[in-house]
Amino acid sequence: MSITASIGEALAGGRAYDVCIIGSGAAGLTIANELGARGQSVLVLEAGGESYDEKSQAEYEGDFFGPLKFQFPIDVCRLRFFGGTTNHWGGFCRTLDDYDFRTKVNGIATAWPITRGDLDPFLGRAGEYLQIPAIAPDVPLDDNVKQVQVVYSPPVHYGSKFREPMQKSARVTVALNACAVDLRERDGDIVELEVRDPSNGRHYVRARRYVLAAGAIENSRLLLWSNRRNEGRVVKDATTLGRYFMEHPHFSIGEVIAAPELGLTFDAWNISWVAPTEQAIRRYGILNCGLRIQPKRYEDDTKKLIATLGCVAPDLGRWALRKVRKSLICGLQLRASWEQSPQAWNRVVLANRPDSFGTPRADVHWRLGDFERRSVRTSATLYGEYLVRKNLGRVRLDPWVLGEADFPNDDEKTGNHHMGGTRMSRNARDGVVDADCRVHGLRNLFVAGSSVFPSAGHANPTLTIVQLALRLADHLAA
Repeated sequence: MSITASIGEALAGGRAYDVCIIGSGAAGLTIANELGARGQSVLVLEAGGESYDEKSQAEYEGDFFGPLKFQFPIDVCRLRFFGGTTNHWGGFCRTLDDYDFRTKVNGIATAWPITRGDLDPFLGRAGEYLQIPAIAPDVPLDDNVKQVQVVYSPPVHYGSKFREPMQKSARVTVALNACAVDLRERDGDIVELEVRDPSNGRHYVRARRYVLAAGAIENSRLLLWSNRRNEGRVVKDATTLGRYFMEHPHFSIGEVIAAPELGLTFDAWNISWVAPTEQAIRRYGILNCGLRIQPKRYEDDTKKLIATLGCVAPDLGRWALRKVRKSLICGLQLRASWEQSPQAWNRVVLANRPDSFGTPRADVHWRLGDFERRSVRTSATLYGEYLVRKNLGRVRLDPWVLGEADFPNDDEKTGNHHMGGTRMSRNARDGVVDADCRVHGLRNLFVAGSSVFPSAGHANPTLTIVQLALRLADHLAA
């Protein structure tokens, strides 16, 4: 059956499936492809169509609450059609560090119930899905900072990658314009899933197991609504449901002037990546942070920077002038993408406004705190101290990084990396799913994607999403 199958066609004759997957993004289609290849019957539900449609996309509209706005409204930074949000993915790939799975700072719940060793066996297969080369080891610069490695997918957009394989698959059916609206629970199992089509027709999917893979906001939204409809029987301890929502803050934080002997290497995106070491993270009580060093566009920018430094930081200006007399000196922009602390107040909530199917829309409450500023300031300072010790360069930080102003609202601000809301935990009190991504207290409902992340590290999430999806597929196949 082709991927243009309607939900009615997919359920013709009362057909039931081994696995029903809600969502056709990186997590959903990875799991579908793996399970289909192992002989399981799989139904993938995509709420949108085969390509972008404004009316369908409008179902994602919701409000945002917080002093900083997302870079894009929440109906723009995710996509509602076949392939999901991979359709505008940039392709940045890096694994989480092994210490991202552990507690870094006392009192901040960053620990996972699994280790990176549980995901490492799936790295090679994930690399094949995303068409990326092996990731080289990081290179320590000193005890506090290291050069980190990032690789790039073409990028792989799942809608294009899987269109033909899904059309040819004898085991996987993809139903488009099939919006999941309610999970029905009975005696510890999900017994059926209510689905609506564009005419608001009702359909009921029956499967042995269900996988929710609709993205961090929609995963939380469907579970919150289903839990309300089922009087709390879907997520029996809903203390954390929808909470601990995270993003990766993305900001310009200052400038670097560097002597040629610094020897920076720039990747395909003209970025050189630096991060604090595990020792520094623990010594200074911060979270993980990726510093992005990029050449300034014009030579005049470097000259202006040196002149400015001569006025506001005379010692730094004199160093730069001495260097520039001897040889060329580079002006570099310093940006950062870093780990947000998981906090219960950052959350997805059900709005008082329904979508066209009567389901409450999702609103997002999100803010950054002083701890986020401390993590990025300390990371940049440690890199600056390394440059001073080696006499290789100097760092100038923007006033807001030093606490002299608020986070700027005219910057990139976020990476469109929605994480958390259905966090993974050892017990139902601290999260929504267990180490196998199964919802605590249910036998046959699983959650895939970055909504299960208990913490975020600084790596872009897609590679980890695919690793987790492959691990879940192995678990379901077994």
